[in-house]
Amino acid sequence: MKIALAALAFLLALPQSDAPKPAPVVDNGEFMDLFLKTSYGELQDAMAKPPADRRAWALIYQRAIRVAEMQNLLFFRDRPEVHDARWAAAAAGTRQAATDLANAALFGLRNIDKADYDGVRRKYVALADACNVCHRAFAREAPTIKP
Repeated sequence: MKIALAALAFLLALPQSDAPKPAPVVDNGEFMDLFLKTSYGELQDAMAKPPADRRAWALIYQRAIRVAEMQNLLFFRDRPEVHDARWAAAAAGTRQAATDLANAALFGLRNIDKADYDGVRRKYVALADACNVCHRAFAREAPTIKP
């Protein structure tokens, strides 16, 4: 315990400028094409029909939570829009919508008899809507996301 506290104190004492920070590797358009478009497409495939078994519920969960986690990467893109408060709100909104979808799918996975595909489907539509809010505000050339 003392070692862990000493390590934490050491890390906190490091100058902030020396601390590694996240940084984008690709531009925003390429990020969307390579990561989010692919992840969302896989989620679309998983949502194409009601899940027939736990494996299908797990697939929806896995793909939705991947989209949610990808949304975190939007917080530090290298675009001027990142400094607009609407950017953070939109990124947080899409992350929350994907998280809500993942949580609903996880409930279905764990409680197959109480699984609610219609509710999961509504959350999936809410995710598409959240993506489109950001696209309309910041990337008018971006496609309209369809559930």
